[in-house]
Amino acid sequence: MSELSPDSSRPTGRPLLIKIIAAAVIVIAVGAGVFFFLPPDPYSLRRSDWKTFVSRFVGAEGRVIDTGNGDVSHTEGQGYGMLLAVAFSDRKTFDRMWSWTQTHMKRPEDAFFSWKWTPADGGKIADPNTASDGDLLIAWALLRAFEKWGDLNYQRGAGMLLAEFQAKAIVDTYLGKQMIPGQIGFTRENGVILNPSYSIFPAYNELKRTFPSPAWQALTDGGLKLVANAGFGKWKLSANWVLVGEDELSLAPGKPTDFGYDAIRVPLHIAWADPKSPLLEPFAAFWDSLPTGFAVPATVNLVNNQFGPHSALPGMLAVRTITLAAAKGETITVLDIPQVDSEEPYYSASLKLLVCLAITEAFLPEKR
Repeated sequence: MSELSPDSSRPTGRPLLIKIIAAAVIVIAVGAGVFFFLPPDPYSLRRSDWKTFVSRFVGAEGRVIDTGNGDVSHTEGQGYGMLLAVAFSDRKTFDRMWSWTQTHMKRPEDAFFSWKWTPADGGKIADPNTASDGDLLIAWALLRAFEKWGDLNYQRGAGMLLAEFQAKAIVDTYLGKQMIPGQIGFTRENGVILNPSYSIFPAYNELKRTFPSPAWQALTDGGLKLVANAGFGKWKLSANWVLVGEDELSLAPGKPTDFGYDAIRVPLHIAWADPKSPLLEPFAAFWDSLPTGFAVPATVNLVNNQFGPHSALPGMLAVRTITLAAAKGETITVLDIPQVDSEEPYYSASLKLLVCLAITEAFLPEKR
């Protein structure tokens, strides 16, 4: 008897399986192609920016390095770094920064941190005084970290710092309550020296909810009055430093009479907290007044209206971009801010990332 031969008219199933696999491969490939070629969410932070920031400015131990200022570290930098680490969901880097800050900058006499640390002579505190904005930034970052990761140690650290802040870093003036820049050296016989850019309005707004106290609304009201009255020169721009007396405000004696590297944060903080604020108008009007193609100056002397010798850092230009968009009611996305460049200094990169964070939090279409 001959062996039975397979019926050639009957499918074996193997070709069908191959067709199914081929179809699945095509579907996966198409899906992957769509994923990789879809335009990015214009309101999402760019992880490439954070990768560049960490690789250039964050040491392995968690120290944020100010490359434009002798590689020192300061509480402002630690606070900015921690705030951004939370925004990018990078807990490992956040913990390194927080650990280094506590180990190397904590003051023994209170809950504050010494504001400046230098790598000279093996590393040491260069100035034991405080910088109130740096302490506030650290506390703000800790509260955000607690909300994201649920670690009570973050909340505890923030609570201790903010309680000390309320007790020792707030002063009364004729313009309302203000943040004193540091614990030493800002009180004068004829008033108190203040820095308008230390009023971090988005932090105050958030602290009203996460660490309730009437102090935050009082600081918001006082800070807005300070900005409204601290405009000098032809364009009524905020000064880096002012003296608030018994019933008047003037440029701070002995301090640079500029709108510049400090005061550039004033419109950023305002736009971040309230993109519709009329307090943005003087800044927008100044930047709009510059001729097309004219290099935007980093500083403006508020006594003689002369521009300083240096052009604005890329991060300062990012603040200009968000300010103009807010003042004009125009759309702005993260894609409108250039990526962090591998050559720009710490402060410029920080401003860029903070502008991007402000866009994601305050400039979504449904929030405008």
